[in-house]
Amino acid sequence: MDIHDIRPGMICHTPDGSGYVLEVDINNQLVLLQREDETIPFQVHVSELQEERN
Repeated sequence: MDIHDIRPGMICHTPDGSGYVLEVDINNQLVLLQREDETIPFQVHVSELQEERN
């Protein structure tokens, strides 16, 4: 997934679960995600994002 395709409000998938995108740091290739069931956001590198499974 390309960092330029990621926008706040999207749902992204990681090996540890899915979350809503809160912020995108294009320079450092980082994405801040928020899970529905947790209060603390988590940050992942764009390389950790997975394509959506159907």
